[in-house]
This record gives sequence, C-alpha cells and structure tokens, in this order.
Amino acid sequence: MKTWRENMKKILTLLLITFLLNSAFAVIIKAPAVSLTDRGYVGVPINIQINVTKGDGHVFMDTMPLTELDMQGSARIAAKVAGEVTGKDMSKYNVYITVRSDVPVVGGPSAGGTMTIGIICELMNWSLNKHVMMTGTINPDGSIGPVGGILEKIEAAKKANCTIMLIPKGQRYVEVEGNKVDAVEFGKKLGIKVIEVGSIYEAIPYFTNKKIIMKEYPENPLIEEKYKDIMKELSENVLKTANEKYENLSKELSNSYVGYEYQKALLNELTTSKSLLEKANDEYLKNKYYSATCSAFNALIKLETIEHTLKYLTGEEDVKTFLTEVQNKISHDKEIVYSKNVTTNNFEEILAGRIRIAEAEKLLDNAWKSYYLGNYDEAIKYGSFAKLRGDSAIWWVSLKENDNNGKIINEAKLKSLAQQYLDNAETILTYVETLFPNLPTDDLENDLESAKEAYKDGDYLLTIAESIDTCVKAEIPLVIFGDIEYSKKYARNKINLAENLGITPISALGYYEYANSLNDTISKIMYYKYSSYYAQMDIDVIKELNKSISENISSEINIVTNENVNIEETTTKENNVGIMISAIIGGLIGFAGGYLARRVSA
Repeated sequence: MKTWRENMKKILTLLLITFLLNSAFAVIIKAPAVSLTDRGYVGVPINIQINVTKGDGHVFMDTMPLTELDMQGSARIAAKVAGEVTGKDMSKYNVYITVRSDVPVVGGPSAGGTMTIGIICELMNWSLNKHVMMTGTINPDGSIGPVGGILEKIEAAKKANCTIMLIPKGQRYVEVEGNKVDAVEFGKKLGIKVIEVGSIYEAIPYFTNKKIIMKEYPENPLIEEKYKDIMKELSENVLKTANEKYENLSKELSNSYVGYEYQKALLNELTTSKSLLEKANDEYLKNKYYSATCSAFNALIKLETIEHTLKYLTGEEDVKTFLTEVQNKISHDKEIVYSKNVTTNNFEEILAGRIRIAEAEKLLDNAWKSYYLGNYDEAIKYGSFAKLRGDSAIWWVSLKENDNNGKIINEAKLKSLAQQYLDNAETILTYVETLFPNLPTDDLENDLESAKEAYKDGDYLLTIAESIDTCVKAEIPLVIFGDIEYSKKYARNKINLAENLGITPISALGYYEYANSLNDTISKIMYYKYSSYYAQMDIDVIKELNKSISENISSEINIVTNENVNIEETTTKENNVGIMISAIIGGLIGFAGGYLARRVSA
C-alpha cells in the first residue's frame, strides 16, 4: 500500500510539475469581447492562455464560461494559419487554448486573429506586447475578417490598459443608431490608437516588434510557357466549335419563328453569346488562353440551350429524349475519365475531369427534376450545361495525353491527404454556419456530402476536389470585404511555389488568369481562392508522394526584428461593412452554388 501511495505521489508530482512548466512557458494574450448586461452590450477583456507541445495535430480548448462553437472553429483555423505563417508542420504539434472571462461573452470568432497571434508567439518563442489588443476573425488564407461590436471592444482595450487596438480593415466607420462613428477618433478620446489591419502578417509587428515575411517565389518562365502552349491548343478548339455553332444557329434562328416571346428571348441569348465570343476572341489575341476558353465555354452553354430549345419548340426533339441522350453521353464520358491512369504528371488534369463529371451529374439531376416539375425551359438549360460540362471533363483529361513521363500513382496513398481536405472543408463550413446562422448553406452541405461519399468510395482525388469546392464557396462570406490584392498575391505566390517544385499547376494558373479577367468582386475572389487551393493541392500531393520535399519548403520565412521593422499603417475610405454584410450576405452562397446565373470556368 505504501509503495502504491509513493508511486501516486510521484505521478501527481510529475503532473503538477508539467502543469507548472506549461503555465510558465505559455503565451497569455488578452482579447476584447462583448457581454450583454442590464445596461446593454459592454466591452470586456478576456484572457487566453496558449500552450503548444509536440503532438499529433490536435487543438484542445477549455473555456469558462462556456463559449459558442464558433470559437472552437476559430481555434482550429488559427492553428492552421499559424503553422503556415511560421513554416511549422502543425501535424507534429498539439495546441492547448484556455479561455477565461469574468462574465459570459457573446460569440467567440472575433478572437480568431488574437489566437493566431498567440499560437505564432508560442511556436516562435516570442514575447508579446501586453499593451496591444486585436479583434477580427481569422480566415484560412491569413486575412482578418469583419466583426461586430467594434466600439465596445475599443472600450474593452481601455479596461485592459492597452494603448493600441487593431481592427479589421474596412471597419473604421461604425453605424450607431443611424449615425456614423469614426472608430479611430473614438479610440483617441480613450487614449487608444486604433489601427486597421488586413492580414495576420500586418498584425504581427504590433504585438512582437518582429515582421514575418513569407519567402516570395519567382515565376518559372519555362512552366508558364508550357501552360500557355497547352491552353492555346484547347482555346483554339473550343473557340472554333463555338464560332461555328454561333454561325449555324444564327441562320437557323433567322429562318424559324417560334412565337414572339420565345423568339425575342432566344435572340437575346444569341446576342449575349455573340458578346461572349467577341470577348473570347479578344482574350485569345491577348494570349489569355484559359480566359478565352472560359468565355467561349459560357457562349457554348447559351448556344447549346438555344439549339435544343429551338428543337423542342419546332417539334424536332422532345425534352425527355434530349435528357436521355445527355445522360448516356455523360455515362460514356465518365467511363473515359475513369479509364485514365493517374500519374505524377497528370493527377491534376484527372482530378479536374472527375470533378467536372460529378458536376455534370448534378446538373443532369437538376434537369430531370425540372422536367418532372413541368419546367421544360429550365430542364433544357440544365441539360445543355450538363452536356457541355461532360465535354469539358474530356477536354481536361486529354490535355496531357502525349505526356508519358509520369509515374503511375497508387491512389490509396492519397487517402490520408483526402481525409485532411475533408476535415478542413467540414471545419470551414461549420465555422461559416456558426458565424452566419441565417445563411442558406444547403448547396454547401450537399457538396460536403458528395466529398464524404467520394471518400467512402475510395475516390480520393474526387474527395479532394469536392472538398476544395466546399471550402472556396464557404469562404466567400469571410473574405468578400477583404483586400482583393491580398487574395491575388496569396494565389500568385502559391502558384510560384508549385512551379519552383517543378509542377505545372494548370488549374491554378487558369483560375488565376480567369480571375484577372473578371470584373465583379465576388467572382474575382472566388477564382483567386480556387487558384490558391489548387496550387496548394498540387504541392500537397507531391509532398504526400515524396516526403523529402516537405523539408525543402518548410520554414521558408524571413524575420525582420527591432529597429528594422517598418510598419505601414493603412486606412480605408468611409463605408459600413456591417450594413453591407447584412444587405448581400444571403445571396453569396447562392451565387457560388448557383449554376445558371453566373459565368463559369471551362
């Protein structure tokens, strides 16, 4: 009995020493929060303690009082971003986060940026400036997202004896009871300097007097040229098909009459397709081959719809027969796509083909639903798009048919990577759903379910592609009011890193080029997101197949310290992010998930 007691004492002593050591070396950082009291909402500081130990990639959180799930989602994303910023492989660490507050607080995602700073300081063994506080969500690309309660949080900074308050870029002006309040001036009255930051990189110097600069990779001109050669041939073929179809349909439509309303609608669609073709031809002449392909592809969707609507109206073809033919064609296309060997040289193109087949099947499902509801016009639109989406799958898997230098990949080796992408998609979607509970996310839930089904079927490339699709669409509300230039630069550097590893990131380069050609903010951000995700996917697949590469691209950061740090402060024009979010947030996911109302990539 005595021996047992002595052993227990030793164990308890070791546990106590471990706890004390962890506490001694932990990072303690304050964050502003909002609490609901009898007097309304008030700002309160909360304490966050962060420990990082060797481990296996887990993030643990202990909160008192209990916080909402969004804070836990923030913590996982914060750890992921901290790993990328510091060049650390977070699968080799565990993160422990303890949150303490004297009063219940409302929500928790606004501490995401703060937690990221804390984890970075733990990983780098850096001390913190206790007089700096920050509010802002953390986005997967390291940008800082908008939050509510800005003025209350500035008051919380005052209570915590802070002199600098960092807020998300674009949130300087806050509306209170119909009046605009300048957060910078509000802070001055409290003796606090309020500064806007757009990314975690901009925030780090204020807390640490150190600046992390990610290594910027140069473009690889040989790979850029190879990409252009591949895309030039594809764009020529698609443009030729689209131009010929336009000429034929112009003649056919001029020789037909299907009633005033239909004739007018079809002529309008023909005019739109002509504009898209003119844009495509112009982009081709400017060597923007993927953008030209996408514009021509969008024209083809309209032309295909015109053709089969005309056949239906003239009695040449019934809708059910058309959809059955499309269904048979997609089945044949799928056989071709899945018959291709996956190699180290073509895995991206095979992935692109598989996700396009999956999309074609979803479009066809929508077509049949419309048909059985008696909405034949909509059925033809979805059916036409489905047919062409199947065509585009064949285009993609044929891009490198003559490149036989790659080694065949055993797809089972990608199982672990597919699980990581699936977990990441689920984390981001859950995060968005807790941030925006009124946001319609049925389409995204369906995308996530498709990714899970692909994983169960052992189709790991499709799992990765479906997961990326979910992530990109889910992230739009997080970054829509962020810095587009940041998203653009982030994507470009991911592409350059892939190129420097000898990869030809065709999808990433294509999406990047396409984003540059678009005008509306949502589309640009969405395709920059696709670009960065696909470039990272290329890197991850190569790393998974060749573990030694991981060592070459980890810790690729430059650190500037002390007097060498040059902090550039930026400010935004007067606006109101909160009001803008309320006005359009409901339509963002619908835009990202909708098929017929947006321009799409080929």
